[in-house]
Amino acid sequence: MSYFHPLTVAGQEIGFDHLEPFSLVVPTATKAAGVRIDVVFSNHCFSETFDAQVHLGGDVDVWDRDKRRVFDQVRYDLSKALPGIIQGLPTSAVFLTPESNFVRITMPGGTAGADYRMFFRITKAEKGSGCDLRLRVESAYSPTVGQAVPERDMTKIRFVVLVDKTLRGEKVRRQYKR
Repeated sequence: MSYFHPLTVAGQEIGFDHLEPFSLVVPTATKAAGVRIDVVFSNHCFSETFDAQVHLGGDVDVWDRDKRRVFDQVRYDLSKALPGIIQGLPTSAVFLTPESNFVRITMPGGTAGADYRMFFRITKAEKGSGCDLRLRVESAYSPTVGQAVPERDMTKIRFVVLVDKTLRGEKVRRQYKR
């Protein structure tokens, strides 16, 4: 059974095999043998908020519990890079956002001036789940001009340090710039 059911968009079936849950093992200072992290995705990786002024019909609905969203082809196309971005997290830095989640910022296809932001939360896994942590990708998109919080306004942390802090139940402290 697929994590996300296929959608029919403009007469074509759209699949989400690339967004199937998977596990990532990350060696850290606390656990050299590796921390097992289960990864799951939200439908916000391929949909946008429904706006009656913008979405006048013909859009494919995607429901997030009781909230109406619509399929977004650009987000869907960019979402194909998400598994690779996640595989690269152990050697990457991420940022604590003002909303207290984390973001990994990449440049898709080397496009100058554009970035792709993957927002996620990482938490301790439930006991007996077979993993140490759970990473949920909450959303991923390329922000429009003026929409993105600049990196200088966020706290940077290496992903492996974030993993260790999460295992120990420690919060990442916001670093205020002067």
